[in-house]
Amino acid sequence: MNLIKRHKGLATVGGLALILIIIMFAIFARMIFSTGDSEYGHRLDNIVKLNNNTTKEIIEEVKKNDIVEDITIRTQGKIIYTTIEFKEGADSNKAKEIANNTLTKYDEDVIECYDFGFFLKEMMPESEDEVKQGFLIAGTKHPS
Repeated sequence: MNLIKRHKGLATVGGLALILIIIMFAIFARMIFSTGDSEYGHRLDNIVKLNNNTTKEIIEEVKKNDIVEDITIRTQGKIIYTTIEFKEGADSNKAKEIANNTLTKYDEDVIECYDFGFFLKEMMPESEDEVKQGFLIAGTKHPS
């Protein structure tokens, strides 16, 4: 007891350091030994599942257009990203119309649950002589 009274400041610092180490251990233990929830937590629990056949049908139908070069659809969380690449000389208004028509292929439940992100890009051939620039359009559609 006499030792603690003599080194009162050192005992206080040691006690606080011990408490800090216990708190840090508790935080790291929660991080390392997590419950395995996804990175989205419980935000995607009641979401409608997107049918892979629907996306395949949309890809096939959009590729039938002669001005479309390629299309990719990917889902990340509650967002469906659609990237459409158009051939050189494509009209931007026609490109917007094609992107808008993809929404009609989804079920009403999917449209109410997901956000949609569209990226429309005109592919221009690369040449060293002149620099050509095509259109690049980004758009979104929210459930509301």
